[in-house]
Amino acid sequence: MKILIIAGLLVVPLWAQPSRKDLNADIVSARAANKEMRYTDAEALMLTDATANPQSSLVWVELGTAEIGLKKYAEAETAFKKALGIDPETQKQMHQDNFYTDSDTATRASRNTADHAVPSNEKLNPEIVGAAYSDLGEIYARTKRTEQAQAAWDSAVKANPVKAPLYLGNETIIFYQEGDAEAQVAAAEKAIAVDPNRAILYYFKGQGLVAKSTVDPQTQKMIAPPGCLEAYQKYLQLEPKGKFSEEAKEMIVATGGQLKVGGK
Repeated sequence: MKILIIAGLLVVPLWAQPSRKDLNADIVSARAANKEMRYTDAEALMLTDATANPQSSLVWVELGTAEIGLKKYAEAETAFKKALGIDPETQKQMHQDNFYTDSDTATRASRNTADHAVPSNEKLNPEIVGAAYSDLGEIYARTKRTEQAQAAWDSAVKANPVKAPLYLGNETIIFYQEGDAEAQVAAAEKAIAVDPNRAILYYFKGQGLVAKSTVDPQTQKMIAPPGCLEAYQKYLQLEPKGKFSEEAKEMIVATGGQLKVGGK
């Protein structure tokens, strides 16, 4: 494809733009590259197509996915916002004008409205909207913007409820990876509400609550916070020989809990 540079701008002539068939093939190739963690290849391909086809949400989604893999979080955020029809420059100006702020004390529902709701979303496939918001959630979590991350994942669930277990499971795991115990527990509880038989969610809840444990000054034994031992026990009940079963058993015993044989 021949690309022209005019006054510092990248311009793809109409005659040089890929056909719909070629664009679809590029998206399939980029998706495969992302799955194989060839993020640089996927990014290069989608950057070209994004210049020629800025209206394609799928191009921006695959570009953002590649840029998350490359840890280019600012670029990925812009890509996913464009996939959703959100104008990053307009949002930037709204922040500067104090229209809304990251420290907003409004409820989560209203944060969703302020930070994320876009009328054009109604025209997009719920799969695309849900995936884009979920990936924005990861970007915000990785860059320590917890409230924005939670709001983005809530928006993903609202957009595509069928995938709620996936989105909320990802939220739990990513907050776990980032060491945000409080957000991890909150995400695990939301995930459990929609997927109560997934054992690992109870482990993540228990593991996150451990951070709030205290020590008995007389016995010097650890005292687990409410819900912690119950979460570990539920994990063992659902997955008695799971990856974290020994850790769960040790924590129950260490905090004076009664280990139920076989998790029952």
